[in-house]
Amino acid sequence: LIKIFLISMCNSICIGELMRPSHGQELNYVHVLFEWDQEPDAIFYQIELEDLNSNQVVMIDSIRTNLLIETTNITWNKIYQWRVRSCTDDGSYGVWIGPSIFIVNNSKLRNANITNYQDSLIQPGLTMMGGPNPGRHTVVVDKNGNEIWNDGDYSFKINHVDEYGALYGNSDHLFPNHTASKVNYAMDFLWSSNQEVDPHDFRETSRNTFFALRNIFSDGPIPSNISMTDEFRDMGFFADDSTHEFPWYAQEIIEFDHDNNIIWSWNPFEHYSLDDHDRHGHTWWDAFMNMKYDWTHSNSIFFDEVDNAIYLSSRHLSRISKIDYPSGDIIYDIGLPSPYIASGDSSIGNNLLFNFQHHIQRIENGNFTLFDNGNISNHVFDHGLRISRAIEFEVVGDTVCNMIWSYSLPTNLYGRAGGSIQVLDNNNRLIYTRGNSFGGANNPTIIEMTNEQEVVWKLNVPSYYAWYRAFRIPSIHPDAFSIIVSPFSSINTYDNEINGILLDTSGEFVVSIKNESGYTQPYYYKIKDDRGWIQPLTGTVTIDAGTELEFRLDCLSSGQVRKTPYSNLDVIVTPLKHSYAKKHVRHVIFDRPDLVDTGSLRTAMMDGLDNFPNPFNPVTKIHYDLLENSTVKIVVYDLMGRVVETLFEGFQEAGPNSVQWNTTNGTGQSIGTGLYFYTIEAGSEVRTGKMLLVK
Repeated sequence: LIKIFLISMCNSICIGELMRPSHGQELNYVHVLFEWDQEPDAIFYQIELEDLNSNQVVMIDSIRTNLLIETTNITWNKIYQWRVRSCTDDGSYGVWIGPSIFIVNNSKLRNANITNYQDSLIQPGLTMMGGPNPGRHTVVVDKNGNEIWNDGDYSFKINHVDEYGALYGNSDHLFPNHTASKVNYAMDFLWSSNQEVDPHDFRETSRNTFFALRNIFSDGPIPSNISMTDEFRDMGFFADDSTHEFPWYAQEIIEFDHDNNIIWSWNPFEHYSLDDHDRHGHTWWDAFMNMKYDWTHSNSIFFDEVDNAIYLSSRHLSRISKIDYPSGDIIYDIGLPSPYIASGDSSIGNNLLFNFQHHIQRIENGNFTLFDNGNISNHVFDHGLRISRAIEFEVVGDTVCNMIWSYSLPTNLYGRAGGSIQVLDNNNRLIYTRGNSFGGANNPTIIEMTNEQEVVWKLNVPSYYAWYRAFRIPSIHPDAFSIIVSPFSSINTYDNEINGILLDTSGEFVVSIKNESGYTQPYYYKIKDDRGWIQPLTGTVTIDAGTELEFRLDCLSSGQVRKTPYSNLDVIVTPLKHSYAKKHVRHVIFDRPDLVDTGSLRTAMMDGLDNFPNPFNPVTKIHYDLLENSTVKIVVYDLMGRVVETLFEGFQEAGPNSVQWNTTNGTGQSIGTGLYFYTIEAGSEVRTGKMLLVK
């Protein structure tokens, strides 16, 4: 009988492999995450990195886990080769693993000008910004303006980065299927709307549902007292305030479940009065030019899960609404007084005087921040100027609004569209303005200032850039974590040498999970063995950025009589906010290796099939090991059981083997996102596995 087992599930008896970047992978970042299999008796690791364009070689030493995010030695538009080796406590080096090649694609940002006023006061981290020009895009830079990451060829505009580093925005890729998208830094689409939605905002809840905005239309009147009234009447409209003769549109809030079903919605036409509309801005001129009226232009959502309330920013109404969820009742509106908005005197916060605002957020202290574009500030304020502000305010008892902090941007940085404010961990403010004042060139600018309004850092780019929001993030690769087992050694069985855990008289060993990212992350873990030598451990734990959690396991405390000389340890760890990065590590625990023969061990270790990476896009590789020479057939099927592609059919010799699938079918056509199955048939034995393609 031919026996098959998967190398990635049984790496304890295989030579270590390089895991990330995969061979030939094209990267859209220069802070590169390297990952490889744990090596026996390793005290630390060494990476040899060669720039194949210049043949320059860099040695990176003293890496304490089997994962490294390299931030200094990699640049754009180059090809690199890398390999890894371990160093043991006696100072000797192991054999090199690799080499493998990866490609760094092109940068996007040009001519970023950085002014660093007070380095010691800058919040550490990277700055992410995205917008519509030149072409929909998102980039990340360090404090010196060096580009670290971009969205590659996916035309992705960032809307939101959550506290765990997940990215939310909209993409033109395969329009309109990704107009609301959750992605990772490799630009894998983790969730996307299956229909066109408004691109202004997109958020996820803890229930794994998603809030987005979508245009909705209804007829409405044309006002009789606006600057464009005569022009409308010349076209035959009544323009009498009451005749519903003109198409109005607004943005409804919709909530998707994970399967793209709409499970809740909120229609502004059912909750707002048509008497409330912009009377001083540009909106009716735009309506005359476009023959439809952009009534609310809602552009920002914040969902407060504690209060079960949605905060909606409706730009053209200069209004923030607090909406009860799920009833949809409006708890209060914050906005301008009359005559700017007809019902404005019934709103709270008339004293704040923000207008045409963006980016409503509820921050940690319970206050709110927003970017006040100030499009009609020349009407609202006595100064008669168009000035943008970044503001923080509180709401007391759902009735009173108090200004807590306000910064008025210089007139040359007035931004009539876009804009954001973020309160940073050190209480600085990161403010973005498009600087697109009427009649002047754009002046896109990001400012970091202290709470006392001292500017400590500034970024400017040429006028052809237009961003929407900017965020300070601690790092890229929020999904990075490592699993290390100790002691982990190369052990002599009676007929072979195998990597595993050799118990001493204490019966103890350690499993360490290290959060290698810049974000505090929650992890689900499951640690067990198949012989009951240890008490199984299952739970959820939160690990701070850059720290590790150790589990000290005792094979004697369970009281289980060890009737065999070995057991198989499984460590399964899932970062709950980045579940695609789940890891399953399997090692052998040896009590008496002198009694173990490799053949029986291999048979006992069979545990199904897998592929790496999984989920994947666009290439994955299936690894397997034949214990005897055999004819082999490997076939991929879709969910309906239909053959997608035959990857291999022929004779193979015993030993490690692999086959690669580039997500095409038998005719060479690219196939779509979904779950696929594969079978490996060798002799009389057939094994199956499943893999997820995410585009």
